[in-house]
Amino acid sequence: MIITDWQARHGLTAAEHQAEFDRLTGRGYRLLKIAGYELGGIPRFASIWAIQGGSAWRARHGISASDYQAAVTSLSSDGFRPVDLSVFRSGNTVLFSAIWEQEQGLEWAARHGLTGDEYQALFTDLSNKGFRLRCVSPYEDQNGVRFACIWDRYAGPAWTARHGLTAQEYQDEFNAQKQRGFRLVRVVGYPIGGQIRYAGIWENSPGHPGNAAHGLPHADYQGQFDANSAARLRLVDVSGARDGSSARYTTIWESTPETSPSAGAAAGLVVPFMQKWAVPGFSFALARNGAIRATGAFGYANRITREIATPNHRFRVASVAKPITSTAVHLLIDQGRLALTDKVFGTGALLGTTYGTQPYSARLAALRLQHLLEHSAGGWANDSDDPMFQQKHLGQDALISWTLNNRPLTTDPGTTYAYSNFGYCLLGRIIERVSGMSYAQFVDRSVMEPSNAGQSVLAGATAANRHGQEAMYFGLNREAPYEIRVDRMDAHGGWVMTPAEVLRFLFSVDGLPTPPDLLRPATRTAMTTASSVRPVTPTESGYARGWWVNNVGTIWHDGTLPGTQATLVRPSDGRAWSAVCNTGRPNTALAAEFDDLMWKVQQAI
Repeated sequence: MIITDWQARHGLTAAEHQAEFDRLTGRGYRLLKIAGYELGGIPRFASIWAIQGGSAWRARHGISASDYQAAVTSLSSDGFRPVDLSVFRSGNTVLFSAIWEQEQGLEWAARHGLTGDEYQALFTDLSNKGFRLRCVSPYEDQNGVRFACIWDRYAGPAWTARHGLTAQEYQDEFNAQKQRGFRLVRVVGYPIGGQIRYAGIWENSPGHPGNAAHGLPHADYQGQFDANSAARLRLVDVSGARDGSSARYTTIWESTPETSPSAGAAAGLVVPFMQKWAVPGFSFALARNGAIRATGAFGYANRITREIATPNHRFRVASVAKPITSTAVHLLIDQGRLALTDKVFGTGALLGTTYGTQPYSARLAALRLQHLLEHSAGGWANDSDDPMFQQKHLGQDALISWTLNNRPLTTDPGTTYAYSNFGYCLLGRIIERVSGMSYAQFVDRSVMEPSNAGQSVLAGATAANRHGQEAMYFGLNREAPYEIRVDRMDAHGGWVMTPAEVLRFLFSVDGLPTPPDLLRPATRTAMTTASSVRPVTPTESGYARGWWVNNVGTIWHDGTLPGTQATLVRPSDGRAWSAVCNTGRPNTALAAEFDDLMWKVQQAI
């Protein structure tokens, strides 16, 4: 999320740090970074704090290696994992400080006490397995140099790391990486044999402008802090290292353009929303009369590395996939390859007897294509028993068979409305059966490419399946964006798109003269006309075939998954907009505020 209220401390004793910890947490601040070091012969601590929402967190400072290991073990049983780590030696004692967050679904590893050879072997092994170094803290014990580190497993931009560098070697490396387009993500200075060495992590991704400094004397640190703060920069990384009886600091400072007075009307609306709901990144696109007129992006596509969100970043769009799938089905209807009255299951039906155990029930035998499009199948609702979130070990085909055998329809098809992800999953299989292609191939060739949205892709389930320029997703309250089977959700919630790509898809079915629509006018009208089987609420709107519609001509769809909120709206006056963010909280007010926010944004720009 975007941070506007932050604080930092340095040179604190353990007792002073604890007092500040108690005071700042009591005021609602969250500890983002802690660094331990020795100054004047005693342990000291530097820290960065911010008013920031998010998942539950814990912190420890100045503890022994055994206490640190015990904390890792104990906290991990409650879903906490270390996200920041600092280790240093004071006299003959090695002290650990760390921050934990309650995070699920992102595979991680933490190690300490490694020799140089062991660290290098681990680095090679974990890197080859797709892990990325989050932080490293070299330190000395009585037997020599040791390493502590934290790793995450997810796909992303190219990255590199170095350690054991002298001040000049570090500066040379910094300059070389900058020339390559790599951005400094983390850096730590640490004393080895009486000399300060440096370890850094760089990533080839977009970030905020700023500056970095190393080897800054203790006496000069406050002056640099005041100058950077006056320049509206924010401290995002800090470490201290013993230098004789004093210390030297290493820092990274970055600007946050979204919070400047000149940021614009959109920022004034979006930034408070992001702060309230702990949204890491937010992206939107606005259009009028079939042409995109504005895009905007705020915050982080990946808050772990401070990779900023841009209009080119793609996000899971969740149920905004349903209008796309409906369009593909209606294309096949226009081609005479499907009809609304086609049976779905049974001998000679669209899906035949491929799935489940025969004989089928009378309700399954009565199920028609139109019922799936309009969510009137008679069951499989998007509730706590939604099949698409059950039986995570099953592949898509096996899940369909399991659902037919274990989740019978509860009412006759065509009589009641029940929003159904599973019904749209079946539509994806029908598209495959009729077209002879995979769902992704048919939609890409017949919908996305003609719409100039051909860079859209289907999501992978895990962070290791992250696509290029795809945002990272962050769940709250132990939600796990990377433990849901998004790879099974293709036709009802699987697309990864930019807001601009979502709008380009919309242009192909919006009924405006340009660009030309993919569907016949009568087909498009039928697709966006409310079904006679109406939702119980809201009374002023209804569901058509893959679209929400109302009596003033607005068509739209929203989408929510753990780690995702998305929307697509087209009023009847030629305006349109789409927006996404990389956190989501099902069954909360976030979705309603998200929708209201975008109505205000498009009016303000």
